[in-house]
Amino acid sequence: MTAAIHFEPEAYDVTHGKPMGRHFAGHGFLSAFARYSSGKDLIGYVRDGKIGEEFCKFIKSFRPADAPQYIVPAKAAALAQVGCLFTPSPINPAQAWQRELHGPRSWSLCGINHTLSSAKAMDGITDLPTAPIQPWDAIICTSRASREVIQTLFARQEEYLSSRLGAGRFIRPQLPVIPLGVDCAAQARHRDGRDGARAVLGLQPGDFAVLFLGRLSFHAKANPVPMYLALERLARRHRVVLIECGWTANEPIAQALADARAQLCPSVRSIVLDGREPELRARAWGAADVFCSLSDNIQETFGLTPIEAMAAGLPVVVTDWDGYKDTVRNGIDGFAIRTLAAPPGAGQRLAARHALGIDSYDSYIGQASTAVAVDIDETEAAFEHLASDPELRRRMGESGAARAREIFDWKVIVGAYEALWRELAAIRASDTASPAPSPKPQAGYWPARPDPFELFASFPSAALSGQHRLTQVAGIDEAMVSDRLALKASLVNACRNLSSASLLDLWRQVGAGATVKDILGTPRGASPSTTIQGLLLLTKLGLLRIS
Repeated sequence: MTAAIHFEPEAYDVTHGKPMGRHFAGHGFLSAFARYSSGKDLIGYVRDGKIGEEFCKFIKSFRPADAPQYIVPAKAAALAQVGCLFTPSPINPAQAWQRELHGPRSWSLCGINHTLSSAKAMDGITDLPTAPIQPWDAIICTSRASREVIQTLFARQEEYLSSRLGAGRFIRPQLPVIPLGVDCAAQARHRDGRDGARAVLGLQPGDFAVLFLGRLSFHAKANPVPMYLALERLARRHRVVLIECGWTANEPIAQALADARAQLCPSVRSIVLDGREPELRARAWGAADVFCSLSDNIQETFGLTPIEAMAAGLPVVVTDWDGYKDTVRNGIDGFAIRTLAAPPGAGQRLAARHALGIDSYDSYIGQASTAVAVDIDETEAAFEHLASDPELRRRMGESGAARAREIFDWKVIVGAYEALWRELAAIRASDTASPAPSPKPQAGYWPARPDPFELFASFPSAALSGQHRLTQVAGIDEAMVSDRLALKASLVNACRNLSSASLLDLWRQVGAGATVKDILGTPRGASPSTTIQGLLLLTKLGLLRIS
């Protein structure tokens, strides 16, 4: 069982100047899906043909013998043949309403969470209970922590709707936990170049190299102060090198980090590499003895770099925080450092200021991170254990690499996705899985996107009926009809289902006179709605008269 992949190039692009974790996750997934999917001739769902060709080119770079295809929104009914639409973000109400136009059982919707702290992300989740989401839909949760966040948002919105409207029945999508993946073989190869990488970076035998790799942001990713302080303490007993391989959003942030290093860990040799460069990332992975990421931010839901480090055979020192709780086994693959956060209720004012637009999103998550403490003593102790014991480093590195291959390798993750899509298909086919009730039992019902002629029925003096009679306007010949239809102001080119030729044929059919009912009763190959649109346009252009 496979799925059509909703392809927007931005979601999979890691080559621009400010890539985020979701970009690396998206690129990693699509690359792995192209390699490991059990399906043949993979299918993309794209907004236009140009992007469709980009999708096909990407897939063929991994599967040159395949003939990938794509579906555009105008042909969305073809998704029913595929059975599932996967999008690299949470499913959203618009997708559910679009499916409703074809029937709720037409296909499954499947998405995946990334950050859940933004207003857009939270609004997207809380809008789902009033959309036609079905039991055969799913949001893949990358961690147990992210699933709890989504469940909390659902519960809060359901409680509000119950109180406000008396609603008592809610349909939630499936919320399976499937982690992000990593190319374990590629990560493992970084260790083959260890000696060369350390030589290029000027590392000496006996240097203890600690690596942080990722976005360098103290307000939106991981505040490095606890790491800097712990490493400065460690430097009293060991020769410590800190490699920060990443990128900053702007120069002031880069300068702020440099100032913090100068003040907090002056005894630690600092190496800063541009993590956007694949060659430099590979060098950093190869040179390091230990990986460290002390995430303390609510915008993080999984954390990809620790499992990349495990796949590279590095022991890890991470915070006991969000998705890290699922990936790193304390004392086995590395060390999980305790965190302490403010209790529920302490952040209400902070949430309100952000909701009212007083504080920006960056300010909101930055302030929230200030109420999360990381145990510096534990961090120092973890570094000390690893710096003092090469055998422990080897043992933890091997344990982490084995765990990454078993659980987090992309081949395993793609298999888990496909198993989920099979499960959703079975639920969709089951008679016991009743769709959420629609307000009206009619096809194509979408409350916020009604037929404009229904919604604005009060605007015209009357509506065209079968009894109205049409005649050609006297003195108009076919050449004049063609000339008038060729005018830009006629808007013929704006009508997807009409053409100058079809309108000329319709004008001819009216002839000396006919009722709308008679015209609709004559087979023409066009739908009734298209014919009615054509008759009214010909009338608007002064080519027909209605009586």
